[in-house]
Amino acid sequence: MARQFWVVSPNVDGTGKNVEAWKQEIIRHRAAIIGWEPNNWESGAMGPRFAGSRDAGSKVQLGDIVLIARGKKSADIVGFGVVKGRIKAQQLPPWNRRVYMRELEPFKQCERVPKSIPILAVLQHTWALVQLHPEVKPDTRKVCEWMERQLTEQEKHSKEPRKVPLRKSKKSDYEVRTREQVKKLHKREERLLRGYQHWLMTQGRQLTALQYGRNECDAWEAERQNIIEAKAQTRREDIRMAVGQLFDYAFQMRGQFENPNKAILLPSEPPEDRVEWLEPLGIKLIWRSGRSFEDNAGGQFT
Repeated sequence: MARQFWVVSPNVDGTGKNVEAWKQEIIRHRAAIIGWEPNNWESGAMGPRFAGSRDAGSKVQLGDIVLIARGKKSADIVGFGVVKGRIKAQQLPPWNRRVYMRELEPFKQCERVPKSIPILAVLQHTWALVQLHPEVKPDTRKVCEWMERQLTEQEKHSKEPRKVPLRKSKKSDYEVRTREQVKKLHKREERLLRGYQHWLMTQGRQLTALQYGRNECDAWEAERQNIIEAKAQTRREDIRMAVGQLFDYAFQMRGQFENPNKAILLPSEPPEDRVEWLEPLGIKLIWRSGRSFEDNAGGQFT
């Protein structure tokens, strides 16, 4: 099937009050996000079409290109990308309800386009989701072809390692945090961990912790041999740190427990490109999903 092109508005909750906050979430997750449920067939069935539901007629599919933008007299653009993942439900800060996202990879953040690209021609609508038809309108074809070229170029360059001058230190590997910042992160991790513990208790399961010298793992589920490290953020730096901690704990446990199941507990599901390297290491993910938790381990941790 030929690739399709879509426009999704960054005004996810429909109020217009939290657009800037939604833009940050869209960029952080590298995803198109809408508030329409996949089973809500009202308003042109935008929810099912965005989800790619079987009976939705024209629908967003893997490999399609999505432009995240809105505008009448001027273009308000966040970026565009290729649909990589299937629909995911997520509860994000700007709104106290679930939203639905489709991961985009490659994703190109973009606020302006060249003057030769008639971007406003594809934004003259008020819907949260609109399909573009480059085969019908020349201006639409220009916009779609331009996005396709940009993403092809970006994907090509993202796979090529770059040579850079040798430095004495890499600033990104060293982060200075104030005592107050550390306390806030610890509190967020503790809340996340307590929420996960309480949720497991409702299923008759118990979490404890294991201490080795001065080091203590965040959580240990003896019945399933699960060792868990919690992080308050989904940044790559935090995930890298959790990986080192999990392997260190597993090494210290080697005489007592043989090859425990390892997982990182996060406040939300991170973008796939940030964690796909964990699979060969045997490290899984657990994340909060509304009032419950999900994992990518077939329910081993949930």
